[in-house]
Amino acid sequence: MSEDAKKAFDKTALGAENSAYESVAKLDPEYFEKLKGLYVDGTFGREGALTRKTKELIMVGITCALRVQRGIRIHSERALTLGATPQEVMEAMEVAAIPGGMPGLWLGVETLQSILDSRDRSGK
Repeated sequence: MSEDAKKAFDKTALGAENSAYESVAKLDPEYFEKLKGLYVDGTFGREGALTRKTKELIMVGITCALRVQRGIRIHSERALTLGATPQEVMEAMEVAAIPGGMPGLWLGVETLQSILDSRDRSGK
């Protein structure tokens, strides 16, 4: 794994924990480099028509619709770090409930509340 790829992923993570990056980097360094091209350079690290905050809110909605708790947590944390309000994150979850169903909304709301409670306790 190149140190540049690791630094790029760390910067893109915005402090949200995702140990899968390290595992992929160790198990298949060549793939990790390619993944950086798509995930960092092509999507979250690229300045395009959508702001990074908007991209994270889209990911919140998608992960809620798919009921992927880890993704909900990671992308909600990043959206909040980028200045999204809890109401904006909540609305992304509400929109996702239309195609994804109410179980995704319930999972998202529980995850968001857990993040907000944790931030309140830590003073963030």
